[in-house]
Formats: sequence, structure tokens, C-alpha cells
Amino acid sequence: MTVATAPAIDRLLPQFDAETTQRELVLATPAESYAAIWDADLLHTPLARRLSALAVWPDRVAARVHHEPPPPPNPRSARLRDLLVAESPWRLLADEPGAEVVLGLLWTPPAGGMTCQPEQFAEFTAPGVAKVAWSIEVMPFGAGHSVLVTRTRTQAVDPLARRRFGLTWPLIAPFAALLRSQVLRAIKTQAEAA
Repeated sequence: MTVATAPAIDRLLPQFDAETTQRELVLATPAESYAAIWDADLLHTPLARRLSALAVWPDRVAARVHHEPPPPPNPRSARLRDLLVAESPWRLLADEPGAEVVLGLLWTPPAGGMTCQPEQFAEFTAPGVAKVAWSIEVMPFGAGHSVLVTRTRTQAVDPLARRRFGLTWPLIAPFAALLRSQVLRAIKTQAEAA
């Protein structure tokens, strides 16, 4: 008998102010679905590319206000590993092969961010920061099928961040959910093609 373990996101961000969850049935094995998390082109549709461009709009505005160079233009394709380059604010917090991947972001609403070492994420408490954890989990579902589950959790570390997050999140949440649904579809397409 196999003992089920808690998802890694539960260990990394057990308390949160907001959470969204989305699921997608995949007609592929859990191993194929997990491999597709890393291999799928997450910007495979025009909608995904537009939503990704919209996501960096606050960074572009902040750069202009601070007289800094704008962020580079969005790529036409991207895989999950492309989010984990040194200059990215996203950090790999957990990789449980065959089961779950968790990325983390330290966000200073309304725009901006900072980084920390992955092992410091759970205890990070710098003022004005909202911690964002994004997981993609693979669960077996019947013979040769799986379910992809993505969770996004956010926790403001202090009242200032909570107020800023509360003003910003209602504007961002619908677009973020739509982008995550595009990510799930890209992974599903990749897994089922395998």
C-alpha cells in the first residue's frame, strides 16, 4: 500500500490569502504528463502569448516611471525551464519527479519583485512582499490517464502588502486564471501527443 504524501505546495505555503485551482484531464500516463510539464510550449497559442505580454505590462510601466530600460520583449515560445533563468524572478521551489513542480515568486504589488534562495522562500518575511507559489501536480486517473492540477497561492507578509495585493489581485486574477488554463492545455497537448 502506498502512503499519500501532501503536495509540496502545502509545505511551502501552507497559509495563504488567496488560492485558485484548475484541473485538466489528460489522456496520457502520469509519467507522460509530468514530462510534458517541462517540454510543452506554454505560449503555443496567440491567446497565451497575449496574456503573457499583458502580465509584464506592470513591469514595463514601472521601468518607464523609474527611467530604467524596459524588460525584454516576450518570446514567441517558452517552456517551463525558460522561466527559471537567472534573471527571472521565478524560482524552482520543489521538483518531485513524476508528481509535482512548484515555482515561487516574491512580488511587491502593484509591480516589481525580488528574489531569495528557494530554501528561504517558506520563511521569507521582507515587508511589502506577497509570496506567490504556483504548482503543477500530476495525479493518476484510471488506467493510463492523469489529471493535471495547478494551484496558485498568494500570501502577503504584512498589512501593507495585503492592502496593495487586495487592490491589485481583483484586476489580475481573471487574466492569470486564463493564462493558467492555457498552460494546462499546452501540457495536455504535449502529453497526449507523446
